[in-house]
Amino acid sequence: MIAKVLINTTVKNLNRVYDYNIPKELEEQVELGKRVEVNFGKSRKSNEEGIIVKIVDETEEEIKNRNYELKDIISILDETSYIDENRLKLAKYISYMYFCNVYDALKLMLPPGTTSKNSSKSLNTKQDTRVRLVKSSEEINQDIESGKISSAKHIRLLRFLIDNEFVVINDIIDGLNISRAVINTVQKNGYITLEKFTPEVDLLENFDIEKTTKKEPTTEQRHAINEILNFIYEEKYEQCLLFGVTGSGKTEVYLQVLEEVLKQGRKAIVLVPEISLTYQTVNRFVSRFGNNVAILHSRMSVSKRKEEYKRIKNGEVDIVIGARSAIFAPIKNLGIVIIDEEHDGSYYSGSTPKYSTKEIASYICKEQNAVLLLGSATPEISTYYKAKTGKIKLLTMTKRPEGATLPQIDLIDMKEERLLGNTSVISERLKEELLNTIKRKEQALLFLNRRGYTSYLTCKDCSTIFKCPNCDVALTYHKSNNLLLCHYCSHVEKNITVCPKCGSNNLSTGTIGTQKLEETLKEIYPEITTIRMDADSTIQKDAHQKILDKFKNENINVLIGTQMISKGHDIPNVTLVGVLGVDSLIAINDCMAAEKAFANISQVSGRAGRAKLKGKVIIQTNDTENYILQAVKNHDYIDFYEKEIQFRKNFGFSPFLDIFLFEFSSKNFNILKAEVSRMYNILLNDKSGIYKVFSPKSPYVQRINNKYRMNILIKTKVSNEFYNLIYNKINEFSNKRKKEVTMSVTKNPTFIS
Repeated sequence: MIAKVLINTTVKNLNRVYDYNIPKELEEQVELGKRVEVNFGKSRKSNEEGIIVKIVDETEEEIKNRNYELKDIISILDETSYIDENRLKLAKYISYMYFCNVYDALKLMLPPGTTSKNSSKSLNTKQDTRVRLVKSSEEINQDIESGKISSAKHIRLLRFLIDNEFVVINDIIDGLNISRAVINTVQKNGYITLEKFTPEVDLLENFDIEKTTKKEPTTEQRHAINEILNFIYEEKYEQCLLFGVTGSGKTEVYLQVLEEVLKQGRKAIVLVPEISLTYQTVNRFVSRFGNNVAILHSRMSVSKRKEEYKRIKNGEVDIVIGARSAIFAPIKNLGIVIIDEEHDGSYYSGSTPKYSTKEIASYICKEQNAVLLLGSATPEISTYYKAKTGKIKLLTMTKRPEGATLPQIDLIDMKEERLLGNTSVISERLKEELLNTIKRKEQALLFLNRRGYTSYLTCKDCSTIFKCPNCDVALTYHKSNNLLLCHYCSHVEKNITVCPKCGSNNLSTGTIGTQKLEETLKEIYPEITTIRMDADSTIQKDAHQKILDKFKNENINVLIGTQMISKGHDIPNVTLVGVLGVDSLIAINDCMAAEKAFANISQVSGRAGRAKLKGKVIIQTNDTENYILQAVKNHDYIDFYEKEIQFRKNFGFSPFLDIFLFEFSSKNFNILKAEVSRMYNILLNDKSGIYKVFSPKSPYVQRINNKYRMNILIKTKVSNEFYNLIYNKINEFSNKRKKEVTMSVTKNPTFIS
């Protein structure tokens, strides 16, 4: 028997299968889709990981005619295969559509912890590693003050551990962006210990699984449910957009549709932007369907996610809930895929393969004759365009149930505030509304989409802005740990108190972040209670939900946060939302900025007054006449859409044309510039007229992590003819590409600077 094996490599010209002999002792273990260890290349010492994509029996004639000896498969790395013929077909589709190797696509479909080379030893592990302090906080602080501990990363790690009894090592590596090498050094210095522990196996431990029953639907909800179920009963592919204002009850529609899907003996995938930010939504699914739900998300331990994969593969659950990657769950007999908050940027992968979850979901639903249901109060412009032009079904819900109303939204002109002598970042109107809200024992949210204490630090005497040494961006000051951080490469420095260029201590800060806003609010109202939710306060596992629980259960006055606080939270006592810093959201140098700004501001505004209490939203701006803010103020998505779609049409953006972004990077700027110019000339050398190519340019941040970056942009209308042509161009470039330069291609990127 021969196994055709796809090798785990990023090298494009190795993106093909290789024949290996299956030894007699491995024949019973061999199965399509299992990972194997094989010897690859001329060196007998070079072992690689591969996936079996086909198993064939050789005839005696074929064996006789073969003029070379096949290598044997060394070992089988998996007990269970998660890859079948349909998954292989999907991987080939992803590879073709998103310019990646097939193996890169197959990795998406494997359980976590099984995608690294030669990882067979880790497959059966039941333990994780956690980090614990062995010295007291007093000893550590003394060593920091004396200079015995001088590394900023060591200080950051130790101060974090002082506030947390122990932390899973992957949470430190992923959340704090601190490498294993740093952790090992701190361990050798005697400050911490690493210990194995067995994590809990109850996958639903964080959810309140008290059984709930369906609610009586409103007229709009009932209409939407019936329309969707008609497609379910027909067992054919259909795509629907459920366009409902914030708080209109889209989740209840999902739940009642799912009940009927399960009655039909079919299964479902429900995608949410990020489970840790949409805990309440997920909790409602678990409360309704209990242990019939499998949950997949990145903050679960590897062992828990593997256990969920097994439950799904074995057919033990009918509903899979998760973030973007859950679309690849090994579920069969699919009846529906629901993508909640379909406008959210997290549904686009930023790393290879750079795929669109909605496109993948559409492909899977077509293959299985399932319904794809997209839900949002602020749908993507392209999605709403498809609905308006009849390409997908449009279902609309304009009212909140049980008498709840949309909040009143007021725009406050900050130019007038400054003329009247208010130099605070908080307007007098917002101060007044905050005080009145607290007096009524109600709660408020303050939205500022900028974490940290201040956006940059500068010297007033010589005008030096303190930048990251690895990136072309200013360092952000974080007061809580007195450090300067780069939000691009995670570089950390001790805070600067004296300018290294001129020696002056006359330093000033730039625009404020969430930490500074929290401090400012307490200066105005010392008696106020606050809690903050941003990337700095949510490093630890389950931190998002702990913050929300504390905010609700302890009736804290104000929750301050970034866009994290805009996603899916339904807190009945929140009646006031304050929105700060919107002008910077609108002014971003990006063709998608308006759409993102409208969605962000509308979504966070929708957190106010979701129950019987009336809601109010205060938006601070320097441009009260801006069409985006006027549309938000009037709860008028259609007005915003009409203006934005005309802009897209005039300038040739999605949905009228597709954009392909070629991104290049290198540590050597001269080599980068020469290679980008060569690719540009290759793309220009075309007379088909299928696409339009724009001259190379550097993005807004030209250098990240010591690598210079340049881009080439193409506009076209996707077709097989275009793909065939562009692959030829890529191959022509890649055949002579200098190894110092990397290139990636993104289809319809969500950010174009």
